[in-house]
Formats: sequence, C-alpha cells, structure tokens
Amino acid sequence: MITRDLFTSKFKAFGIHFAISFSIFLVLLYFIIFHWYPQPFFTTDGGWQGIRIIALVDLVLGPTLTFIVFNPKKSLKLLKMDLSVIAACQIAALVWGIWAVHNERPYLVVFADGIFYPLAYYQISETGLKNEDLDKLASGAKPPIKVYIDVPSDKKEYFALLTEATRTKPIHYMGERYKRFDKSEIENISRFSINMDAYLKGESMAWHEEYQQFAKTYSNELDNMLFFPLNARYDKHIVAFDKRSMNFVKTLNIPPPDIDEVIRGKKEAKRRREQAKQKNAATAD
Repeated sequence: MITRDLFTSKFKAFGIHFAISFSIFLVLLYFIIFHWYPQPFFTTDGGWQGIRIIALVDLVLGPTLTFIVFNPKKSLKLLKMDLSVIAACQIAALVWGIWAVHNERPYLVVFADGIFYPLAYYQISETGLKNEDLDKLASGAKPPIKVYIDVPSDKKEYFALLTEATRTKPIHYMGERYKRFDKSEIENISRFSINMDAYLKGESMAWHEEYQQFAKTYSNELDNMLFFPLNARYDKHIVAFDKRSMNFVKTLNIPPPDIDEVIRGKKEAKRRREQAKQKNAATAD
C-alpha cells in the first residue's frame, strides 16, 4: 500500500526526472521544428509524429518508471541500481527515437512534372545518388534540398519517360536527371503553377475560404506566388511558393488537381467522375 509520504517521495522523484527529460525534449523540439522538419513539412511529412515519438520515450517512459520503482526506504545501492537501469532504458529508447525521427526527415524536395515530392533521408539511396552528388546539388543549402527534374516538352519523349518510370522507378526518384533548383529554372517551373481562381470555381466553400484567407494575408506578395501540388507523406496539398525567395510560404488545406484533371482538364474530368458515379449507382440498383 502506498502511503501519503511514499507517494510524495515518488512524486518528487518523478518531478525531478521529468524536469531533466523536459529540458532534453525542448532541445530536440527545436531541431525537429526548425532543422529536420521545417514548414511546410512539419505538418505534412511527420513532424508531429516525430514529436509524439520523442515525447513518449523521453517524457513518459523514464519519469513513469522512476515513479514506479522509487522508494526512499530502499538501500542506497539498490536505489542507484534501479535508477541506473531506468536511465539506460530511457537513453536507449531515446537514441532509437532520435535516430528514427532524424532518418525519416525530408532530405530532398523534388520538383517533377509540376509537383513537389519530399523524399526522406532513408529514401535517398533509391535515387542512386552519392553524398558528393547531393553536395553539388545543395550548393551550400541545408536540407530539405530542392532539386528540379526537367520533363521533356516533346510528347514523344515525355511518354517515353513515363514508360521508363512505370518500368523502373517513379520520375522523382531518377537521381540522374536531378538539376539544381535555382532562379534560372523559374520560367520552366512557373508554367506548372495552378491558377487558383480557375481551379476553385464550383468547389466547396471551405476551399474558397482557405484561399481567400491566404490571399488576404499575403495580398502584397500575391503576384509573386506560385501554387503547386505537394505530394507529401501523409496527405496531398497545394503549397504556395514565393518565386522571388524560392521558398515555401504556406501549405493550403486544399487538395491539388488529380491526374485526370491535369490530362483532360477540370471540366472533362468532372464530367467523367459524374458518369462513373451514375454508372456505379445504376449497377448497385
């Protein structure tokens, strides 16, 4: 039975351990938010998930074990051994958590065929690139490193590339085609920008409100904004991109056009979707 004095002692030990763990957590939180998962990737590519992992192993595991095993009536030798085992378990779990979060951070952001594709650090090997290749592409920039793939404008060459992609690997994994992402490519990049006014016609009020809020906030910079699909790890969004600074500005909670809309146009894609719905409804009846 836990007496009041024992509970107080356990709670004090828990509090001391939690304070130390929280200090470590704040340092890791800084790296996750500002270095490993900078916006827009914090919300789209695992920043929140990373924080939950770190919080679980750092703020919950260690202090909770301390609360369970701590007892001032134990001998000093036994108490030191218990706390040493807890510290070892927490450090091992924390090292694993840091490794997992660091290994899954977005390291490359590939612009291919009008879409931004974030690639995690552990996926870099699939591109066939070596560290020296990444250093050349980065040109001093810190991860996530933006790279550009020049998609052929000739239809025959473009479909040949798509055929190769279905046979080998997706276009955004073709490291041999990567080019440095800089202002010299802005003209090629701009042609893929989504016309938001045209795209939002006939769409839900929530989408309109999301975009209008953004347009109001960035009214003075709106002429410099480009809008592209962001095919992130956990969802697909439209991301606003500043062509002057070459930086991401904001992730809009609006799904991008699907491939059918890109190929056939919005009106035709919508008509086909309606036809498919009617056909499915008729089949169900």
